[in-house]
Amino acid sequence: MFENLSDRTKMTLQIVLALVIVGAATVILLSAGIMETRSESHLLTFEANASGGFAVITLEAGGESVTEPRTVSVPWSKTLRVKSGTEVYLTASNPSATGEIRCSILLDKNVWKSAENSSPKNGVACAGIVP
Repeated sequence: MFENLSDRTKMTLQIVLALVIVGAATVILLSAGIMETRSESHLLTFEANASGGFAVITLEAGGESVTEPRTVSVPWSKTLRVKSGTEVYLTASNPSATGEIRCSILLDKNVWKSAENSSPKNGVACAGIVP
């Protein structure tokens, strides 16, 4: 079938075929998301809510820390940009010791970690390592 073609034509056809294969592979990889660059940081939103209007929180998120318990009005939230691989946590307790207490961490606007508890247990913790 290809015996009648010159060597130059055969080489050109081989190059064209190789380019078509590479192009098709690239399209497949791009559509599958394999070649997407991974973000080195993520947008995290820390949230706390409790019955009674107040919560006592602690927070660690890279450079942002609330290591001494702090009383905040609820619903409370804080949004930060955090590097991948950072350990983060949020603890919340209900100073009224009645009702509900909740915490959550949203990763790029999607719930990533959450916890909820009712009295007499009045504390919750949400923690993880940012992917």
